[in-house]
Amino acid sequence: MTAWLPLRPDTIPDALRALPWVLWRAEPRSTTTGQPDKPSNPTRRASTTDAATWGSFADAVEAYASLAELPPWQDRGPTAGIGCVLTMPAGISCIDLDRFIADDGQLDPRAEKIVRRCTSWTEVSPSGTGLHIFVRGTVARALKGSQIEVYARDRYIALTGHHWSGTPAGLTQQQAYLDRLVQLDEESEAPRRPYTGPTGSPPDDLAGALLAKLTSWGVPVTRLKLWGDGVLVELPRCPWADEHTTGTGGAAVMIHASGAYDFTCLHAHCARRTWRDFRAVMEQRG
Repeated sequence: MTAWLPLRPDTIPDALRALPWVLWRAEPRSTTTGQPDKPSNPTRRASTTDAATWGSFADAVEAYASLAELPPWQDRGPTAGIGCVLTMPAGISCIDLDRFIADDGQLDPRAEKIVRRCTSWTEVSPSGTGLHIFVRGTVARALKGSQIEVYARDRYIALTGHHWSGTPAGLTQQQAYLDRLVQLDEESEAPRRPYTGPTGSPPDDLAGALLAKLTSWGVPVTRLKLWGDGVLVELPRCPWADEHTTGTGGAAVMIHASGAYDFTCLHAHCARRTWRDFRAVMEQRG
């Protein structure tokens, strides 16, 4: 059985203590390495998207202290630790570096470079073989590599409080670095296949067609202009403005000469969103 690092709650920064918290169990491995449970009710699983199943940092620490020495709950494994729930409004991300610490305690140079770049509170993961770097800033979607993952929402991170020597006692702002990681992740993806499906005849009045569609959804516009082979309309507010780190604007919709629609936003959080995403949000509102 894996020996999980014992909890050291006193080293965990206040910025993380303010987040929601859950317990987690060292359950037999299936698709995950463990499952969180609500701190006040060890018989019930928590959900990273259900605030009713979360507790406070103090509740989680107290519950862990009460349950850690008890026998495992039926066949679900022992209570192994506590974890914070990442939410987009909190504006905090975790860079999860997995399997970078050797048996002799030496850190892989690749991970060491990331730790130095972030200069933010870092801890050893429960297995003792990885690191969690917590920074201020967000990513719109999870970034998942073979050994490096980045999360900012709908995710719980099992913490140990085993502070990595040489890193600050608090969190630092690293939005620019997170944006760079998103860019690198997008550049590493295989190019999308060109659309080869059926197409209809483009409208004679591109601007009229675009404005009519936006009007039907009740979407206000700020400016209309020619763009490439079509027409672009700027929006006063992006549908995902709550995820922006600065400002609510930056979004625009377009119609090309072919009659195809498109969506774009200047903010990194919206980098992967397309017309299909925009249309889905608008149709749900309608």
